[in-house]
Amino acid sequence: MIKKEVLEKVYESIFEEKPPVLQTGFKDLDNILSRVENSSLITIGARPAMGKTCFMTNIMLNLLEQHKKCLFFSLEMSDEQLIKRLLCQIGEVDAILLRHPEDISRRKQSVEKIAEALNKISEYDLTIIDNSHNIEEIKEKIEQEKPKFVFIDYLQLIDVPSKKPRSESFEKIMRDLKMIAKDNNCIIFMTSQLSRALESRCDKRPLLSDLRESGAIENISDVVMFIYRRDYYTNPDYDEEDYARVKGEAEIIVAKNRGGCVGTIRLLFRASIMKFLNPLLN
Repeated sequence: MIKKEVLEKVYESIFEEKPPVLQTGFKDLDNILSRVENSSLITIGARPAMGKTCFMTNIMLNLLEQHKKCLFFSLEMSDEQLIKRLLCQIGEVDAILLRHPEDISRRKQSVEKIAEALNKISEYDLTIIDNSHNIEEIKEKIEQEKPKFVFIDYLQLIDVPSKKPRSESFEKIMRDLKMIAKDNNCIIFMTSQLSRALESRCDKRPLLSDLRESGAIENISDVVMFIYRRDYYTNPDYDEEDYARVKGEAEIIVAKNRGGCVGTIRLLFRASIMKFLNPLLN
């Protein structure tokens, strides 16, 4: 028999008015994810160069602005590379400029923006880990830091035991991550690669079946989101008009949302500063 206090707790939670656990800074996305709870696993999937890391760090910066404690596992980039990305997003500095310091030094406004962005980053409750590649190290760091939100970029770079089949090992990693989120009462975001099979379809919008190691990711994730940009597949040399019309448009497809609705929202993507933005109001 279920304990009476459990039933009372459920009843109170239904009628208690409280702010949502997750506020990404993207209004339409927040409406869809309004019922996301602590201990959730959220997967962001897309093809290479579509903006997975940009989108995840955009969400992270919005949470840091709300004074949330965040832990970022950068399994592909060094901490310096990641900070440069954050600089572009916060200061709205063109990423190409960062590769040409002689040009930056001649632009006073850019120098000031970089200094202001670095100062802002120093005030955030953010820890970046770029040297932990297995699930045991990730678990240890989360238990030490006790963050509210965890970000892993990206899922397929987590080490798996070589003696076991990859699919079996990967399912265990996903279950371990879910348990870590539950035990530490935090939300874990992960980026994930997608199968190149979708490139052969006419409609290249991702589906759940496009996830690499899809069985484990699809089944265990509480939320799965995909990024789709039509300009990614439009050649400006041959389709100038079409490219101009769709340039900067991005779709965030919420394909799975445990306990909530699914749907597609539209954002703007400024590739030069690696930033997703809410659409302009008409």
